[in-house]
Amino acid sequence: MSGHVLTIALGNSLLWSVYLLLTRHVVSGAQLDAWAYTLVQLLTAGLAMLWVGRRTPGSWADLLVPWTVCYAFMRVIINGCTAAAIVWLAVTQSTLLSTMSVLIGAASGWALTRKAPSRRDWPGLALLALGVAAFAAGLGSETAWRGVAWLIASEAIAVAASWMIAYHPRNRAADPAARSRFTGEILVAASLALIFVWTLAGLVGAMASPWAGGGDAFGRIELWFYAILAGLLFRAPGTWLGFWTINHSGVQTYLIALTAMPFFAIALEAVFARLGWLTPASLTTPEWLAAGVILAGAVWLIVIRVRTPRPS
Repeated sequence: MSGHVLTIALGNSLLWSVYLLLTRHVVSGAQLDAWAYTLVQLLTAGLAMLWVGRRTPGSWADLLVPWTVCYAFMRVIINGCTAAAIVWLAVTQSTLLSTMSVLIGAASGWALTRKAPSRRDWPGLALLALGVAAFAAGLGSETAWRGVAWLIASEAIAVAASWMIAYHPRNRAADPAARSRFTGEILVAASLALIFVWTLAGLVGAMASPWAGGGDAFGRIELWFYAILAGLLFRAPGTWLGFWTINHSGVQTYLIALTAMPFFAIALEAVFARLGWLTPASLTTPEWLAAGVILAGAVWLIVIRVRTPRPS
């Protein structure tokens, strides 16, 4: 993989790290409805990408293509599983454990392509597996296993969604406008799937309906302001770059680049904590040691990708 592709992939990880920290700060600080915040930013990002790709022929009916609908509902399930995971886990813990996606990606890639990971990958994968297992085993809470289970489900579906993007012909288009329209359709479809599932969950009493109390979930101007900014500044470019990375480097390399995200987030948290904006990551000594092993595995795999010209 070229250094150019790696730089963009790692830059995208940094972008998502900033997004994650700001979202935590904004949603908790302003006490916004997390589902409404996510929905507005998905819709905003999708409409923005459709505008960027406006010269590409298309139809609103493309939102109802079975592949797009399936992917959209997968994104909703991923968001739901992640939300369930952080009920039992701290956000920093969940982001570190989410690096298991590389292991899931390696196993699924092996099954799909009948091609085992290269011999040079195995030490990095072993370090990553050891670090994730040690981190999970060292979690202090007796109920943390529930969060880990939800996270496994989330990452497994996220990896499956990444393979869907990798095999979709529209993600291989050379025209940036066509790729932008494709990204926009995916994001708008995801927002529609989210409001559908949320409404259905409200009707059966599983959670508060988005339309309860005259639509209070969307009734705050702060929510619209922050969500629209997040959609334009983070969700739209982050999704486009993620799809681009998958096309140019493969699913596994894309997932490996994302392993940098929790460490970017930890570093940013430390900086913001010194400024008094938020509290730094709170991990136990065993968790910090396990995080170090995860980092070693991630660095190994990234270095191998730089030295390997072919995508994997």
